[in-house]
Amino acid sequence: MLLTFDWHALLFGKEQWDYLLQVIVKTIVMFLVVLASLRLIGRRGIMQGIFPVLTIIMLGSSAGDPMLYSDVGLLPAILVFILIVILYKITDYIIARYEQLETVAEGRVVRFIKDNRFNIEDFKSNEMNKDELLADLRKQGVSQLGQVTAGYIEAEGEISVFFYPDDEVKYGLPLLPERYDKQVIEIPKEANYSCRFCGHTEYLKPVKEHKCPVCDKNKWVEASKDIRVS
Repeated sequence: MLLTFDWHALLFGKEQWDYLLQVIVKTIVMFLVVLASLRLIGRRGIMQGIFPVLTIIMLGSSAGDPMLYSDVGLLPAILVFILIVILYKITDYIIARYEQLETVAEGRVVRFIKDNRFNIEDFKSNEMNKDELLADLRKQGVSQLGQVTAGYIEAEGEISVFFYPDDEVKYGLPLLPERYDKQVIEIPKEANYSCRFCGHTEYLKPVKEHKCPVCDKNKWVEASKDIRVS
């Protein structure tokens, strides 16, 4: 008994030539949908450039389907590959020429530490989970915010931190959990205190309650002036 080889099934699966037009339309639509989804997830969830991640996701999906499903042919998958690469190149070219589009697509660099506190005026709370932010700062060797002259969230989600020299370190919000968690509302003694929310630091005398002039919160932590340990 001779084996028959179905070239149409190999190249198209169960579809016809006219299905390739649908592939083009669906690829463009899904490219935009995935891009919008990644922007909604946020840069900290991505931890890479958006377009490399977008390309990997779409290429991985288009490569897997024809290998797993008998009704998906090779030609539609190959066309998807070509379209994704073309769309990536076109988008990359357009973004390189228009800075405004780069900000829309990739996000912008945000200064999140300024004047020894979190710069809550310029970055949104959804840019980064607070626990992740504190953990990343500790990984950079930051034990209190008075050590930091500036901190930035880069477009790809990583953070960059710049430090004061040891002899210029100021009082700031302690980030080590055993000190950060010792929050108070009533100020028990005269000392430097930092707002637990934004890190604003000031010298306070004993008082029942004191609201932060920056964020209007009322939880405080005794400030630290520790220098960095190499």
